[in-house]
Amino acid sequence: MIPNDSTFAATPSRQEAASLAEARLFGDFVDTLLAEGFLDDQSSDWPAPETLPDALDWPPGADCLRWWIERESGHALLFPLRSAVLPPRRHVSAAGVFSVSFRADGGIAEWRRLTPTELLERVETYCLDEAQRQQPGVANVRRLLATTLWQTRQSIAEAPMLTSSSGGSAAAGLRSLERRAALRDRPFHPLAKAKEGLDEEGHRRYAAEFDQPIRLRWLAMRRECLATGSGAAPGAPEPAVLLLDETQRAELEAEMIQRGLVREAYLALPVHPWQFEHGLPRHLGDMLAAGEGVALETAVGDFGATSSLRSLAPLNDGRFHLKLPMAVFSLGAARYLPAVKLINGERGQTLLEQARERDVVLAERLHLCDERRWWSYLPQGSGLFDDPPRHLGALTREYPRALLTDPAVRLLPMAALGVSDAQATCAGEHPFEAWRRHRGLNEGPAATVTLFGELCDLFFEISLRLYRLGLMPEIHGQNAVLVWRDGRLEGLLLRDHDSVRLHRPWLDRHAIDDPQYRIRPGYSNSLYNETPQDLLFYLQTLGVQVNLGAIIESLTLLHVHQSLSEVELWQVVRERLAMVIETLPFDHAQRCILHEVLFAASRWPLKCVLRPLFEQQGVPGSMPSGKTCQPNPFRAEGLVSRELEGACVVGAEPV
Repeated sequence: MIPNDSTFAATPSRQEAASLAEARLFGDFVDTLLAEGFLDDQSSDWPAPETLPDALDWPPGADCLRWWIERESGHALLFPLRSAVLPPRRHVSAAGVFSVSFRADGGIAEWRRLTPTELLERVETYCLDEAQRQQPGVANVRRLLATTLWQTRQSIAEAPMLTSSSGGSAAAGLRSLERRAALRDRPFHPLAKAKEGLDEEGHRRYAAEFDQPIRLRWLAMRRECLATGSGAAPGAPEPAVLLLDETQRAELEAEMIQRGLVREAYLALPVHPWQFEHGLPRHLGDMLAAGEGVALETAVGDFGATSSLRSLAPLNDGRFHLKLPMAVFSLGAARYLPAVKLINGERGQTLLEQARERDVVLAERLHLCDERRWWSYLPQGSGLFDDPPRHLGALTREYPRALLTDPAVRLLPMAALGVSDAQATCAGEHPFEAWRRHRGLNEGPAATVTLFGELCDLFFEISLRLYRLGLMPEIHGQNAVLVWRDGRLEGLLLRDHDSVRLHRPWLDRHAIDDPQYRIRPGYSNSLYNETPQDLLFYLQTLGVQVNLGAIIESLTLLHVHQSLSEVELWQVVRERLAMVIETLPFDHAQRCILHEVLFAASRWPLKCVLRPLFEQQGVPGSMPSGKTCQPNPFRAEGLVSRELEGACVVGAEPV
């Protein structure tokens, strides 16, 4: 049997790392197959686990889902599943998946454990028809699965142990927690870890968990070939001024002067070293040949990768982070940085700033990174949606000075809270433990429940105050950062504003301007939502299922020997969500929508990730996704089904 995650030492062997990587992939892969309905039209049943032979070493208390691959020949796959909340059953990942041959009398003739690759082969063969199997996305999924396995294995085997993020500066703590978040990547997406384009050495050098310094490369770009953000207007500080110290700038400027690249005509633009070596020659060779950009020899400016790979944090505690394009594929999409995304990000930031002006609590508790300083390669004659220019650009993301310089403040990316040491042996202590000690709370599940409740209070208050105004940021754990001050959560910091969704009628009600997002003609648009229910989809999926769901998973694993159940934590989510809705000034119609969608409905939406990858025809600039549904987690067995007080009664008038 594959060892339990907790079996491994702090520095596992390559064989142990391979086993753990396989188990982690199995968990998300099987759960996704079930949630997205791959087995819905397959022949399956639920044999009693006690009828299985002892040799299978079936996990105690696990149910058995039997998928008949070929019933006539007795060939089936067995999945050990345990009761859960969302989804209602979850795969026991450490146990794997069994391929079994049954005799005519119901006994087992032979069995073996499958590899994830073999399970994928069965899915392709039996869950897809011939036309579907010919789609290019199927081969892409095979490749992504193989990449996920080796990159997860390398991370487990080689990433150095994380130290506590509670000491030092806010910037240093943020870098440490970004490394932690990278260990899980996007929760519940089975292929999220894959960063296609990186070989073993590139993965080791550029993935956040390995904690390697990344030295920037630079291009001297002709100014007339660049589009810029409003914070990068003529006379505003340029990238070298924001990112480098005086000595480094002098070195860069000396080379430009020596090569006749005068300041009036050229701007020094930072480039990720991987992109400099691989992406530019492949995609922008003509630009280099034409002299629109000149590759400089000087390499200055040391940064570290964050959980998003192409976003870099300075190693000198500076407040300017850097987002750069990489011709690497992650989540089934190219990590471009097109001008249109930067334009929409600036407009999304304006939306959030107007929301802060309309709500006194948001003005105090919602913090924003400034993403108006950007430069994007867009030569004359190019369109916003053309491919080659998307491979060159830079965004300098400014974190609020007041947060980084306050010694009592720590910035906690919510994605970092969704990782436990049982999921990644180098993850070290869970941040909740340092938080508990700071508050002087006793060790054990009760303290965790208290702190998790406080987290839910803050998260739902900010999210729902924004929703009341008609907008919803992309509040998964990578974009949402908790502001922790001296043991208390006092705010939420948002970054990456290019996907702030909206519902126009509610914006109009509060005199918030339409951002006039730039949308590619002929492509689906999720930024403008026709109904309030459509807008609420992003709170349900990204906010609750992915973000809070991952934190629940990690906290349950943290207290696996102390019997803190998933049900208890989902009950906290339900109660705190209901309480926030009761206290905020929603109008009657809004309260009815929230009650019906969140609590009364039997089903919740689910953001699909695997089916869209199978169906993918090209390489989009954002993650392929779709929609389906699954049972409402607040109606799960064991949760108290309390009616939302005042759900459809006129509450406080909107302000």
